[in-house]
Amino acid sequence: MRVFNKIISVLLSFLIMISVALPVSAQSSEKEEVIYIMTNANGSVDGVYAVSIFNSGDITDYGEYNDVKMLNTSDEITVDGDKITFRTDSDKAYMQGTLTNAEIPWIISIKYFLNGVEMTADEIAGKSGDLEIRFSIEKNKNCKTDFFNSYALQSTFTLDTKLCSEITADDATIANVGSNKQLTYTILPNKGIDTKITAKVENFEMSAVSINGIKMNLDLDVDSSEITDKVSDLSEGIDKIDDGAKQVYNGSNELKDGGNTLKSNSSNIYGGTKNLDNGIDELLSGINTFQSGLDEINSQSENLTSGSSQVKSALEKIQTSLDSVSADAEELKELTSASGQIKTAITNLKKGASELKSNLEYAKYKATMSANGLDIDKLYIGNSQAIESLTAQISQLKETLNKIQGNENFKEQAEQLQAQISQLTDIVTLLTGNNGMISGTEQYLNGLSGGVSELYAGLEQLETNYNEFDKSINTLANNLSEMLVNISKLSDGIDTLVNQYKTLDGGIKSYTGGVGKIVKGFLKIKGGASDLAKGSNSLVEGTETFDGGIASLYSGITKLSDGAGELYEGTDKIKNKTSGMDGKINDKIDDVISSISGSESETCSFVSDKNTDVTSVQFVIKTDKIEVREKESEESNKEEKLTFWQKLLRLFGIN
Repeated sequence: MRVFNKIISVLLSFLIMISVALPVSAQSSEKEEVIYIMTNANGSVDGVYAVSIFNSGDITDYGEYNDVKMLNTSDEITVDGDKITFRTDSDKAYMQGTLTNAEIPWIISIKYFLNGVEMTADEIAGKSGDLEIRFSIEKNKNCKTDFFNSYALQSTFTLDTKLCSEITADDATIANVGSNKQLTYTILPNKGIDTKITAKVENFEMSAVSINGIKMNLDLDVDSSEITDKVSDLSEGIDKIDDGAKQVYNGSNELKDGGNTLKSNSSNIYGGTKNLDNGIDELLSGINTFQSGLDEINSQSENLTSGSSQVKSALEKIQTSLDSVSADAEELKELTSASGQIKTAITNLKKGASELKSNLEYAKYKATMSANGLDIDKLYIGNSQAIESLTAQISQLKETLNKIQGNENFKEQAEQLQAQISQLTDIVTLLTGNNGMISGTEQYLNGLSGGVSELYAGLEQLETNYNEFDKSINTLANNLSEMLVNISKLSDGIDTLVNQYKTLDGGIKSYTGGVGKIVKGFLKIKGGASDLAKGSNSLVEGTETFDGGIASLYSGITKLSDGAGELYEGTDKIKNKTSGMDGKINDKIDDVISSISGSESETCSFVSDKNTDVTSVQFVIKTDKIEVREKESEESNKEEKLTFWQKLLRLFGIN
């Protein structure tokens, strides 16, 4: 299956690669070229093949070939020197030819070292140790065509992680492909590469290295005006900085004169702050004495308000207690009536629970469903059998899908199979949920029936207990009726006393609250005075520091004036150096774009310069793989008759 997938991937890649031809008239000899270059494991060329792709019609082509043959048709080819002619009615005709004395555009070198010793591919196959692969590509000056300057290359090394570990490749893009590490190098037009790969290997083998070449024509249209505009803005800014530096220099001289005046006046400020600090210290001493007296008065307020609150609280508790026991004959009558209604409700609940208990069993539920035409047991068994059958069908369909999936010829069938699998899976899910609902209903009804039995037993006990409670309620109501007359007289007297004491308690709280406010207010005064004293001390220290700082400031202003002069001299040099910088940057941008976009020349034939109507040329380069050689069987020497697709795969090195 893995080999099949690999073949399909290669075929798809080839079909994509050859499907970019533009539509032309039937009489045209327009063509595409795919150049297959087979190399040894060290990169040296072993053979060059060209596959030319034509539309239908009378074809004329040129090329120096050892042999030519049609890959997908039986059209007869006529060869006259380097001229090849034939006629084809096929929409696409593929002609293969083996080129003679072909010079490819690149010199490819792959060297192998094990533990520091250079080895050939045959020598290193199956060995273990520290591997180093040195990979380089440079221009082949013997190649007459200009593909090196206009074509980009993508080179891929594939290392099996079962054989290779601690892989490093600084210039490569590394990706995981199954159990392999894929190292990809992208080489831009007019550029080569010189790099290395290192790894620790065990019984080393390596797949073939593939290198693909396509024409690089990015057609970049970079608007550099935004950058050059910014550079122009920078130049203008530098001019402004230069003017500003001159103004700073002039201003610093004026600042130096003002600093001298400030320095002479700072000593007078320091003397005044010392006198202010002494006066604030005397004020703070008087405030502390007054605060001590206020604190003594305020300390007695808490005892006064606490005692008054206790008396008031006691009277209110007596008043509340009398209010809570107040009731009249009508309320007692409602109490006994409500108790009787509760007793009746409990009896009715017990009867309802008895009826519910007899009707909640799962057996009765099944009997009811059967009477309405649904046998639940048969339904459950039928669902289970259907699930088992459908699951087997899904498994078979998945096996069939796995066999054809990825094959373009069976794409429609694969989509239909996927839809059927999805529908059958939904049905299995539905049937499984149906059986789950049946099982859950049985568990629910049986559990609910058991809970109702417990409820009925509890209601029986509740009925018995509440009958006794109802008797006690009736007895209590009779006794309370006699007490109501005496409690009413006592409650009136307590209400009068509570109202009078509230007035007294309010006056006490007003007095103590006023004293507290005076204390809090004076604390703020004391705190402010303390802060004032601290601030005054800080002011004295600050003015002393200020006086010294003014001297340092004057010294700094002098240095500033000198530095401003140096700044002005430096900005003038920058202004001269940056003149014309926008033009230089624009030229550099053009050089960078040219180095990555490739040549804009027309596509020319690799096979022969006589072929003037070539729409595309692509290169497919493949090295020998490194593997431990096995003895060839006698059958491998027999001549094979290959189909078109086998010929195509043989070009890719896939047997």
